[in-house]
Amino acid sequence: MESHLQKEIQDTIVPFLLRTAAIILLFGGILGIFFFSSVLFFKIDGSNFPNYFRYNDEENIVFTTFTVMQLAIHLGFIISSVQLLKLKKAGVYIFIACFIMFIISKLFYSDFSFFLEILFGVFVLVFMVISWKSLK
Repeated sequence: MESHLQKEIQDTIVPFLLRTAAIILLFGGILGIFFFSSVLFFKIDGSNFPNYFRYNDEENIVFTTFTVMQLAIHLGFIISSVQLLKLKKAGVYIFIACFIMFIISKLFYSDFSFFLEILFGVFVLVFMVISWKSLK
């Protein structure tokens, strides 16, 4: 009986690297939702921000589309982190889908380099892959 209980406890413990990746995603998603919802709420256009937040409007895509897309992506990051804390492989798949959409949206809308975002995403993905066997 005691060994069965110990096995259950060991199965429910989230590995440190996976927990770290999930917490990073959770805080990043919450901060992103706060930022982009405030931008959407106050209807601030790209000219009111510093140069790092300008966007290309070559295809006549409005700025509101960008903010709504970023809100959806950051909501996906939050859902991904919750799934990772529940030890579900769906969290990794949701993260990959949201991360690809995040990079593609930066390609179309942003003028600045997004190398740091790619490096950060790969870093978090490595944490998830290391803990892959503990996921259900």
